[in-house]
Amino acid sequence: MSDYSDDDEPYTYDSDDAGPDEDDYDDDAPVAHKGKEKSSVADARSLSVADLESMMDKDVRNVASITGLEYPIASILLQHFRWNEDRLLEKFMDSSQAVLREVGEPQNVLPSPELSSRPSKRARLDTPSEDFMCMVCCDTPPAEDVWEPRCGHRFCTTCWKEYVQTKIKQEGQCLFKCMQDGCAVTMDQPSIKHFSDSTTFKRYKELFMQSYVGANANLRFCPHPSCTETVFSTGGRGDSLLTEVPIVHCGQGHAFCFGCGSDSDHRPLICRMVPEWVKNARDDAGTSQWIKANTRSCPKCQNSIEKAGGCNRIMCRHCQYQFCWLCMKKWETHGYNSTICNAWQEPEPDDSMNEAKTNLERWLFYFDRFNNHELSAKLDQDLVERTQEKMIEVQETSQLSWIESKFMQQAVEELSACRLTLKWSYAMAYFLCSGNQKQIFEDLQADLEKAVEELSQLLEEQIETDTVKALRSRMVDKTVYVRGRHEILLKDTAAGLAEGRWSWTIPVE
Repeated sequence: MSDYSDDDEPYTYDSDDAGPDEDDYDDDAPVAHKGKEKSSVADARSLSVADLESMMDKDVRNVASITGLEYPIASILLQHFRWNEDRLLEKFMDSSQAVLREVGEPQNVLPSPELSSRPSKRARLDTPSEDFMCMVCCDTPPAEDVWEPRCGHRFCTTCWKEYVQTKIKQEGQCLFKCMQDGCAVTMDQPSIKHFSDSTTFKRYKELFMQSYVGANANLRFCPHPSCTETVFSTGGRGDSLLTEVPIVHCGQGHAFCFGCGSDSDHRPLICRMVPEWVKNARDDAGTSQWIKANTRSCPKCQNSIEKAGGCNRIMCRHCQYQFCWLCMKKWETHGYNSTICNAWQEPEPDDSMNEAKTNLERWLFYFDRFNNHELSAKLDQDLVERTQEKMIEVQETSQLSWIESKFMQQAVEELSACRLTLKWSYAMAYFLCSGNQKQIFEDLQADLEKAVEELSQLLEEQIETDTVKALRSRMVDKTVYVRGRHEILLKDTAAGLAEGRWSWTIPVE
């Protein structure tokens, strides 16, 4: 029997005490927050923790209203049926007692709710403590330190607290049975709350929400660290993942894939290919392939070089030789021309080159460029962070307003988005079959890459007070141009997926 104080009266199951009034919620789907960015998936909306709790509460109240069960029992039944409300109600209407037996509920729960209420504190104090010994700790606590759940198995409150906190914090469970061996009765939420401290009950609520989201195909937690938003969407699964990349945005502006749960915007590569690419990259990490993708030897003096900026125009500090970081050609003859090195070319036939070597070189070509854009995006952002103080100084000494002085940050934001797309475009190109469609795709890729590199070079120019306005004008124009090329590539690849235009080197069914 429980040690409830006068201020913490025992919870009596009453359908009228099921939660907030039903008038507080409408019957529509979750409503998006005002001003939140529209997702690329139809009918996708972001939910805060409060929104998600309201959805769960509404489902529980609906089941409690239809079945006539108390709110905590309805919650237990929904968890047992993995929040499948239709299946639960269908089975309940066929045989309510069979459903209650299936979840281990005492058979007097439905017909006589008052019998399931815990005895009053006065009744517990009248029970002689000498008649009871806790079978867990073998102690004989006073009557007020003994608690009895719906099933009637009594243990001391100390053991109940230890049991509940162990189940939640160590085992990560939000649905667990009575402490008695062989007992099938599930602990209800009010009892769990009574035996939990604030940290434990917070963890319980997190597990409770995880069980709801995990059972609902229309919901996904935002995968970004420390983000508490959840996204609701009716798309982004099944066969549609072969014809679209369902990128959504949570209420905090984080982009992720609703289809595969990736914490990145991996357009234009479809979800089926992402784990294949990631697996290949992970298997190659730490090998000579990864080293080759991250380091270079100067074509002239052979000294090792590590890239320190986002631009692919590299100058060796030892011999001053300038070359392209990707194809290693001399920059004077390479430059940014129509033959920029973005397309894979088969090597010249060689009797000593077998198929495995060809495949290895092909993989290195695409992985190198994938990794290069990932590195360049980080270096471009570092460059802007280093120039923030300089921009403040320029703002103070020139005629630029605070808004006008943000042009550099806007350029980097567009660069970061483009490099993310270019990164995954090389992964897509790796899986594409050779042909006209791949050639068109690589032409669009080359146009965007050329524009991105030109904008990246502008970021590395020195900022001077007397030339900052001209630099701003050139950078704004180039940013707009890059954004246009970015949109063209994304629209064309999306149309290709919808039309079934692309042919893959691996099965996608």
